[in-house]
Amino acid sequence: MQNYIDYRKTQKPLEFENLVVEIGFGSGDFLIKLAKENRNEIFFGIEKSWIPVNKLLKKCGLKKINNIYCIRLDAYWAFQLLFRDNSVKKIIMNYPDPWFKKSHAERRLTRRENLYVYAKKLINDGEVKIRTDDYSFVEFTLQEASFLNCFSINVSNPTINEPLTKYEKRWLSMGKNIWDIVLKKEKEPITLKINEIKEVSELYPVRISADRVDVELVAYKEFKIEEALYIKCFSIWKKGQDYAVEVLLSENGFLQSFMVTVKKKNDYFIIDVSKFSEVLKTEGIQKALNFLAKIIGKERS
Repeated sequence: MQNYIDYRKTQKPLEFENLVVEIGFGSGDFLIKLAKENRNEIFFGIEKSWIPVNKLLKKCGLKKINNIYCIRLDAYWAFQLLFRDNSVKKIIMNYPDPWFKKSHAERRLTRRENLYVYAKKLINDGEVKIRTDDYSFVEFTLQEASFLNCFSINVSNPTINEPLTKYEKRWLSMGKNIWDIVLKKEKEPITLKINEIKEVSELYPVRISADRVDVELVAYKEFKIEEALYIKCFSIWKKGQDYAVEVLLSENGFLQSFMVTVKKKNDYFIIDVSKFSEVLKTEGIQKALNFLAKIIGKERS
């Protein structure tokens, strides 16, 4: 697992320079080929699922490749949390999901908020290179990139050389066009307000000064703690006077799932994140603990 980066445990930002990053590396073959041909460069892969991550790690082990690192995380947060400004020289996206419906535009990897974060991390003259078979996605990307006023933009129909991916074989056999988009950073982007999260060095347990708690009050309920900070509670387990609660926290769109424990201590209770839950320590989690403590420990007639 030496090629895998656990964003919850690693010191951030990473100390890499001139990175080549592929977003959505799939089988990992493209990234493996680049790394084998450029042994003195560092490559970084980003995926949201364990399946491609495990495939890539296995291939790196079999081929003894040590200049690839990867992470399982949404690309927006991976760039924001892990990389220093001006530390990435190229970003590659091969056939990203175009998310056809307008209602799904927030999921597109080239929405302006994502491109803004990419641009901040790119070196001067660094590039975002995108290959797609969907022209509506090309149009969307060009519109979003132009808004930031920091890229020179080039669009072309590339010559597709062997070896072809299974998608390229299918699309070319159907007579579909393929486009390459190259966004080259020429200056810093315009200022754009984006979603961010703030890490803290430690999460502190919260004391509930009460001789009893009513944890069932939060079971299968969703709460708005503050703007862009929500928590949803699910199952509750009880053993004696101790409890465990399954929760999902959304903090400016960053999702974390973990267990919260409520334990009896003499004449009070302690609410905390379970020691078996691995989380990115954020202000939002601390606020969630304080919020839940007030609900379950409130005196009732």
